[in-house]
Amino acid sequence: MTQELKRVIRKEAVIAAVVSALISAVFVFALFGDSHPAPLWGAGGAAVDFLPQTFVLSLMSALVPALSMRRKLAPEKLEAVAGKAWRLPRHPFARSLLIAVLATLAGSPCGTALLWVIAGGNIDFVVLLVTKMAYSALVATLVAQVSIRATLAQARPCCNP
Repeated sequence: MTQELKRVIRKEAVIAAVVSALISAVFVFALFGDSHPAPLWGAGGAAVDFLPQTFVLSLMSALVPALSMRRKLAPEKLEAVAGKAWRLPRHPFARSLLIAVLATLAGSPCGTALLWVIAGGNIDFVVLLVTKMAYSALVATLVAQVSIRATLAQARPCCNP
């Protein structure tokens, strides 16, 4: 993998992380801005919010970088990375959807457990905000990198004679 390709992957992952953290901040303000402290459990609790948060942000963090990378690969600005065949769907939306479901199943319980360890059953708003933003940035970074690497591995290299 070239240094240029590594730089592009890092850049896409950072963009996904920043955007996801900012979107999470907006939703934390919208959903929990008036509850001091915010509950962890229950219908309106932070634990339940991890499910849609993780799914939507993972879907976005997988799809946008995959489409961006495909656009960059089309004019052969970047070389496809030869490697193991990924057993993920070739279509970017189907692949992103699968990655988002897997990230949600793995990440939501981890995010809930982390928040419970940090704050217990009732969470101070600032702790909730910082934790949700950091969680979103971490998940987005990991998902974007997986998505980009899968896109690269599945790219069909051009056959130059």
